Amino acid sequence: MANLATSFTLWLSLLSYSYINAMAQWPAGRSTRFYEFKVQTMRMTKLCNTNEIVAVNNMFPGPVIYAQEDDRVTVKVTNASPYNASIHW
Repeated sequence: MANLATSFTLWLSLLSYSYINAMAQWPAGRSTRFYEFKVQTMRMTKLCNTNEIVAVNNMFPGPVIYAQEDDRVTVKVTNASPYNASIHW
């Protein structure tokens, strides 16, 4: 029984330590975050089959936007592909 209590206490202290460290590195809300997206086509080969796909910043799926509640997010999108593109959040 003592091993179980010790393990639980250790697990709880590690969890709270990692949570506190993560919160210390993450800025508080009400900040402005800027992103630039370039929509373009690129060739991708999977299973010996090459297709042209639409990618954002040469990534498929596109990049992640990190934001918290009350943050302002500004995204500049440049469409360099021959297709009309729409980005959904």
